[in-house]
Amino acid sequence: MYGPAGVGKTSLVIAYATEKGYDLVEVNASDWRTAEKVRAIVGAACEFATLDGMRKRIVLVDEVDGIAGQEDAGGIPAIRDAIEKTKVPIVLVANDPWSPRLATIREMCEMIEFKHVDKRLIISHLRKICTLEGLECSDDVLKAIAERSNGDVRSAINDLQALAMAGPKIDGSTLAALGYRDRVKEIFSALVQVFHAKSIKEAWASTENIDVDIDTFFNWVLDNAPQQLTDPEDLERAMDFLAKADLYFARIKRMQRWNLLRYAVPIMTGGIALSKRKTPKSFVKFSFPQKIRMLQTTKQERDLRNAVASKIASKCHMSSYKANIEMLPFLSFIIKNDGNVANGLARFFELSESELSYLSGKSEEVKEVRVKVTKTKKSSTQ
Repeated sequence: MYGPAGVGKTSLVIAYATEKGYDLVEVNASDWRTAEKVRAIVGAACEFATLDGMRKRIVLVDEVDGIAGQEDAGGIPAIRDAIEKTKVPIVLVANDPWSPRLATIREMCEMIEFKHVDKRLIISHLRKICTLEGLECSDDVLKAIAERSNGDVRSAINDLQALAMAGPKIDGSTLAALGYRDRVKEIFSALVQVFHAKSIKEAWASTENIDVDIDTFFNWVLDNAPQQLTDPEDLERAMDFLAKADLYFARIKRMQRWNLLRYAVPIMTGGIALSKRKTPKSFVKFSFPQKIRMLQTTKQERDLRNAVASKIASKCHMSSYKANIEMLPFLSFIIKNDGNVANGLARFFELSESELSYLSGKSEEVKEVRVKVTKTKKSSTQ
C-alpha cells in the first residue's frame, strides 16, 4: 500500500485486522533496518503460529521505504526472504515505493495506491467527530481545516483537536490561532531564512519540517551561495562551512550514522549565517541547482542501472555498490558481445526487457534474447 502520508494506509490494515479477527504484528521498518532485526521480527512472525495456534495473523511492515537506503545492511533482502517463506499475509506500507532498491520486493507484491483524500470526505469525517465529541463547529471552519490539510486526514484531525482544546465552541477567531503549517514551507522561503539569518538558531530553524530531503536542500544552498554572497571573503567562509558539512553527510551515508545530522545541519545552515559579514545591497533571485537538473535528465538511466545492480546484488550476495562498480560493467560487456551467454544471464538475473536494452544498447537484439528466455522458461516448466 503506497501513497502520501495521513491518508489511512496503516489505519486500514489495523481496522481490517480488528474487524476480521486477525492477530496483527506491526513493525516500523525505519526502526528495524538491518537484516538481523528484520529476520528476528518479521521473519519469525511470518513463519510461526500464534500462541493459541488458532487465530489468523497479518504482518504489517510500515514505512518500508525507510530502509531503502539500507540494502547493503541486508534489510531489503531479508524482507524478500520473509515474503518468499511466509505462511501469513504480509502488508508493506510506503509513501514512495518506486526506489530502484525496492524493485526486488515490489515485483513480488500487489500494488495498491492511496491518493489524497477528497476535501468533501474530510469535512464529513470532521463533522462526525464533532458530533461524537460534542463540539460546536461551523461548516466554514470545517471547510477551512480541510483545505489546509491538502488531503491529509491525519493533519486535519490534529488541527481540529488543537482547536477543540480552546473550548467546545469553535469559530473563525479560534481557527486563526492555528497559523501557518510549517511542514509545507516552500524551499525558497527556507533559502531566504538561511541566507538572511542573523544567528545560527534562526538559520537552523529553516530546515524544520521542510518538504525536501536534507541532501536536496544542501544542493540548493551550495549552488546559490556564490550568487547570494557576493563578497569574496564571505563566500570563502561559507564554502568552508559547507565543505565541512559535506564531510559529515558523506560519513552519515557511508556509516549510517544518522545521529551526526545534529552536527551537519547546523554547520550547513548556521555556517552561512556566521559567514555573512556584509548585508546584500538587493535581493538576488535563487537559481535551480545544476546537480539536481542534471540528475533529473539522467533519472531514467540511473533508475535502470540501480535496478540491475539491485538484482545482481541479490543474486550474488553482495552490496549494490559493489555490484554497480565491479559486476555491472562486465555483465554489460558480455551481453553486448555474446548473445548466447546473454540468454542465460537474462534468465538468471531475471532482467526485464528495458534492463536488457540498457545493458546491450541494441533494442532488436534485446527482444530476440527476451523471446529465447520466454521459450526456455516454458520448456523448463513443461
